[in-house]
Amino acid sequence: MIDDIAKFVKLRDILIKDYNLKYVPHIHADSVIGWIWLMFNKYDFKENPLKISPEILPIIEKQFKRAYKIRLADSWGVDFHKALGGCPTPCGLFVSNKGHELMLLSKSQRGICDTHHLGGDWSIDDPSDITLETSRSAGPALAALGSLLTMGKNGFRRFLANQIVATKTFRNGISNEIYFIVGNPKSLGFNTMVIISPKEIRRRGKKQNWESFLSLVENDERLLINLNNELKLFYEWNFKKTEEDYSKRLGCSFSKSFYKTKSGKTISGLKYCLVSPHTNISTIKKEIRKLEEQFKKFSKMVKNEFKL
Repeated sequence: MIDDIAKFVKLRDILIKDYNLKYVPHIHADSVIGWIWLMFNKYDFKENPLKISPEILPIIEKQFKRAYKIRLADSWGVDFHKALGGCPTPCGLFVSNKGHELMLLSKSQRGICDTHHLGGDWSIDDPSDITLETSRSAGPALAALGSLLTMGKNGFRRFLANQIVATKTFRNGISNEIYFIVGNPKSLGFNTMVIISPKEIRRRGKKQNWESFLSLVENDERLLINLNNELKLFYEWNFKKTEEDYSKRLGCSFSKSFYKTKSGKTISGLKYCLVSPHTNISTIKKEIRKLEEQFKKFSKMVKNEFKL
């Protein structure tokens, strides 16, 4: 999800007026993953020169329009080693939309506030005055540059479009399972949250969607607690069970609380972030099959041990 930066800026302006502030609070957008949508800047969505599927083109256009509002923030960040950045080593970028504010990092503007924990201790030079610290390898910065120059705008655009197709295919596959439910069916990004369907419903061989699940657990706190516990046990069991056989390990992480109901109850989920350039329909089907098979084994093993 990409936050509505324009609303935050509007709120900031209201607070300045209401509290008669003598300064302007700085708004920084934590866009270290969402920045990738900016690659569609100046893309002709009407002509669609890359022939992106009309099924996902509106999703990309909507996400881009949200991300484009980053220009309203004072600063924002990029992480090339996350999501679709294409770098094998940690490297990030800080961007200021107002060039003169970068001067706040200089000695003349900094005053008594050191921007680095070693600033001024061993020399008159502060690491914050140097763009690339000479004590560190230039590898990460070069990796980012290499990624940008190698992939180019169209490369990243095709990459992102493929991941949205893969995500949609994955969600459709999960939705057809009786054991699991997609927890964020309306999300426009490439993350998918997977939750366990209530035992009574899957036992009857029926499928359940996110809306009906929310309605059910909102009125049954004990059921939600049991489902959250069951999901956590399943994830931990799979992680331990596959220590010596990674081919059976699920390609997801565990989120203790990815969503809160209207009454404040937390819902846990398995988080799938499909960002590999090698993701295709075959690997998606394989992962869904693995998820189902591992869950069946888990359910059989704990049947007499836990009352879920």
